[in-house]
Amino acid sequence: MARSMTGFGRSEVNRDGWSVSADVKSVNHRYLDISIRLPKGYQILEETIRPLVQERFARGRIEIYLKIEELGEKDRIVKIDKGLLQGVINEWKALQAELPLPDLTFDNIFQIPDLIQIPEHGVDWESLASVVSEVINQCLDNISLMRQKEGEELTTDILHKLGNVEHLIQEITVLEPLVVENYRARLKERLQELLQGTTLTEERFEAEVAIFADRASIDEEIVRLLSHVQQFNQSILEDVPVGRKLDFIIQEMNREVNTIGSKANDYNIARLVVELKSELERLREQVQNLE
Repeated sequence: MARSMTGFGRSEVNRDGWSVSADVKSVNHRYLDISIRLPKGYQILEETIRPLVQERFARGRIEIYLKIEELGEKDRIVKIDKGLLQGVINEWKALQAELPLPDLTFDNIFQIPDLIQIPEHGVDWESLASVVSEVINQCLDNISLMRQKEGEELTTDILHKLGNVEHLIQEITVLEPLVVENYRARLKERLQELLQGTTLTEERFEAEVAIFADRASIDEEIVRLLSHVQQFNQSILEDVPVGRKLDFIIQEMNREVNTIGSKANDYNIARLVVELKSELERLREQVQNLE
């Protein structure tokens, strides 16, 4: 069954010393476009997240917002540059021998640039990646369910519209044989008015009608159009991304309908062609929502 491209998922996991939460949104897009927003310093996790999305979806813009926090308090390593500190103290004492300067205080010392260094603590990236994967997969599960449910509703509506298209094609099929007969009657009436007192052979008259019938024939277009309808019906029920395929089929259907409109010299068929193009446009708009 065809799937939609819209959905939303939210999840949070707290384990292994990490609290990771994510909001994931999926909207329509011609291709698969993945946007990942991570806290500063955690960009490496994009390598974990991106493949998870690519495995699940073929189309749509996927926007991922991730929040990461460490749980609990951890001891941090603090380094003091003792050589720098001793040098400052010695120099200060030398200045005190010459000038009336106060003694160095704790606040003075800790304002010395580069005296205190707090190295970045190590991150267990494997453990964090495992938590992030769990969160993202839960979000993607929710989105998949939403896309599937909406896809079922879209499919029902699309098949209804496709039924309307098929009905209009059948109406055109019924009218097609009448086009030549109507032309025959009109042509005969006009010729009788124009050729009073002259003669026109039956062979010449039938030849003119045959030329018109060949030029106005839409048999091939109707056959191809019905073939496209059948292919559309089969494709939309496949359990694979079919949005772009269905969009292409609709383009081909529009091509055949335009040809029918240009060839069939008949008011009623022209009216049905307008309705058919309108129905195909509504069909195309719905197909744009499918993955």
